[in-house]
Amino acid sequence: MERVYLYLLLFICATPMYAQLDSIQKLEEVLLIDSKLDDYSDGYQLTSISDTLIERNKASLTDVLRFNSAIYFKENGYGMVSSPSFRGTNASQTAVIWNGININSNLNGQTDFNTISPNSVSDIVIRSGGGSSQYGSGAVGGSIHLNNRISFKKQKENALRLGYGSFSTLEGSFKTKQSNKKYYVDLGVDFIDSKNDYEYINLEQKNENGEFSRFNVSANTGLKLKKGSLSWNTNYFLSNRNFSGSITAPSDDHYKDVTTRNLVSWKTLKNKWASTLKTAHLLERYRYYPNKEKELYFEGKSNTYLGDYLLEYELLSNLKVSSVINYTYIKAEGNNTGNNDRNTLAAIFLLKHQVSKKLSYSINLRQEFLNDFENPFLFSVDAKYQLISWYSLKLNASKNFRVPTFNDLFWDAGGNENLQPETSYQGEIGNVFHWKSLQFKLNGFYITSKDLIKWQPSGSGLWMPVNISESENYGLEFSGIYSRKFKSHLLSVSGNYAYTSAIDKEKDKQLIYVPYHKVTGLLSYNFKRFSAYYQFLFNGEVFTTTDNVGILDAYSISNIGLEYEIKRQPLPIKIGIKINNIFNKYYENVAYRPMPNRNFQTFINFKF
Repeated sequence: MERVYLYLLLFICATPMYAQLDSIQKLEEVLLIDSKLDDYSDGYQLTSISDTLIERNKASLTDVLRFNSAIYFKENGYGMVSSPSFRGTNASQTAVIWNGININSNLNGQTDFNTISPNSVSDIVIRSGGGSSQYGSGAVGGSIHLNNRISFKKQKENALRLGYGSFSTLEGSFKTKQSNKKYYVDLGVDFIDSKNDYEYINLEQKNENGEFSRFNVSANTGLKLKKGSLSWNTNYFLSNRNFSGSITAPSDDHYKDVTTRNLVSWKTLKNKWASTLKTAHLLERYRYYPNKEKELYFEGKSNTYLGDYLLEYELLSNLKVSSVINYTYIKAEGNNTGNNDRNTLAAIFLLKHQVSKKLSYSINLRQEFLNDFENPFLFSVDAKYQLISWYSLKLNASKNFRVPTFNDLFWDAGGNENLQPETSYQGEIGNVFHWKSLQFKLNGFYITSKDLIKWQPSGSGLWMPVNISESENYGLEFSGIYSRKFKSHLLSVSGNYAYTSAIDKEKDKQLIYVPYHKVTGLLSYNFKRFSAYYQFLFNGEVFTTTDNVGILDAYSISNIGLEYEIKRQPLPIKIGIKINNIFNKYYENVAYRPMPNRNFQTFINFKF
């Protein structure tokens, strides 16, 4: 118990630097493609991760979120498959939203956070709480929003970054941006290549077969029309990974995956009406080689075609309603799942009422059709009330769901075509306190879920999924931020603490890989052209078996970084170094898969 108090004290004294917003700030010259995130989330906690934090964790979206949020990540060795646990839910119950579109895999229902480049987005927003009524399947514990903002203001920027680090890690990125009052264009290219052969601390082993490389290209364009705008977002990602072995078994696996995303949005404005038409195509494709030296492989791919039409009307200056019709067609094929498709038609109704300067509320309703299983009626309600100048109260409640994936339904020798969607109910109370440069939030949540899809042995001995499990999740989340500027000095302190209980009601045990306690913190100091920061992460112990016998020990990790800007014209340069795991701690976040020992990363940035 003393250990928990020690970490709480450290959290208060040295707590990651991010911005927490009651609502996403709107600027007239900025186009946010996911307008629902702006307009219908007053009663939810939104955490916007700054571009500075993204810059400090360029190599990995997993690291961006691991060190700057309450979300727990399971990573099968550094750079390998990475999946989240958001408020104790599993990876399939966390939605990843790219510019308003759910991009979780249609094959396994998850997003591997090591297959998304943080360089490809302009900001990241974490929306805590159920969001299935807006974003569809999977948004149970919360959703992670990857946004590309389009700005119609005059600018011309080019940036080149080169980096080198431990384990023969080489990275680089280039981004160019040009815009004026009529158009916007940005193009980005980045890569990372690493032998990833770190040593296992206190063991005479190293991370064999852990090499990985990633290549990413993204482009975002916008055209301002007389009464609206037209935009195009595109992203291409290629990854090659040898899957690391464990301390008990070697590995010769190899995995290659390709994803592409294309989205066209046309927004028009006329008097009190606004409409947005979206069309999108998403492709995911993988090849898995059980032995990288042989030609045998298993593959699968999925194509998603989406059409979405939003019509919004401002009934009064303080009351607006929106209706959305969304049609999605998915075609999937693979060695283990066969050829299958899915049609989904969704009707969504949204209402936002600003009752007064202090009180607002929203209502969201969703009904889906055409799927081959029963589609539950979904809803969410949320409200925000500014009781006094320094204190706001937030409330939200929702019904959410997750549909069975193609793997659940059709996996060769084990799929179950009779599965029904998982359903859950969620409620949350949030408190926001704000005094001058100090802001902190305290949230309590409760989630109950049923018909959870669980893979288990059948009578024939084959593993297959069935709807049996129920779970109950509840917890508290605390977050705070403080900054102080005096003369040329800027000091910032911020962080999170989360307590999460996630109970499998069938066994009356904590769910696996859900820590009761997680703390993140960052202390940042800036003086003129110099900056320094200290990152801290504590993960409490987690259970690795459903009977709670297998345990992974708690661990704490510290990183430090130094940066200096050389303001040479016409080519400003920034150089920096980051040392990870400075105390060289041994730790695992998946059983028998050690994470890296002490290591460093260096970079040099050119802007022109």
